[in-house]
Amino acid sequence: MTKVNKTPQKVNEANLNASLTPIRYLDSPRLLSPTSHDSNLATCKTRLETIVKQLQDNYAKWQLAQQRGTSICYSIEAKKTKCLEKSQDEGSTSYPDDLILPCNKLAIIASIFGDIANNAKELLRQLSAICKLPGTAADTIFYRSWKLPQFVAFTKELAERYEQESLVKKEVAENIAHSTERSQLIAYTTLWEFPQNVDSYVHLGFLLLAEEINLKQ
Repeated sequence: MTKVNKTPQKVNEANLNASLTPIRYLDSPRLLSPTSHDSNLATCKTRLETIVKQLQDNYAKWQLAQQRGTSICYSIEAKKTKCLEKSQDEGSTSYPDDLILPCNKLAIIASIFGDIANNAKELLRQLSAICKLPGTAADTIFYRSWKLPQFVAFTKELAERYEQESLVKKEVAENIAHSTERSQLIAYTTLWEFPQNVDSYVHLGFLLLAEEINLKQ
């Protein structure tokens, strides 16, 4: 009886095919396309430039309001001093008519400080939102050396200092004309003229900011 030669069969063909199936690594990082990445960075850069410009403009407004307010405080102090000196005279008044206009002007300037403080909070919110954009925007250096978190930290401290100082300005504007002693007048004028929050430290911060954005890579 003749032995029939059988054709060798493929062994474990199903397993072999399974082993050739591409492996999908689910933990691989999902990368943005170059187009999407560049678009996000461009959007971030545009928004950052706008915010920085507003920060600088608002600081210039703050400085101008500071100077104008100081002059008005000295004017109120001079007028009020005369009133205090004549307080013992018959028919004298502690609130002459020529005191109304400078007091109103000082109140308006004090409100400007409040507006700038509120605007700084809004700019801080916008900067925080930029940091959450998809991609690597938060780790990108857009100018010389600062990353987005450094801009956020700068604006956060600035907003806090603005808010604290705006409250001081409001207090001075509301009370300086009601001073009953010469020492009180001097104290309020000094409080306005030499701010404790928006001071030389803040000025230095803006010098560093200007250095950062003007020396682009």
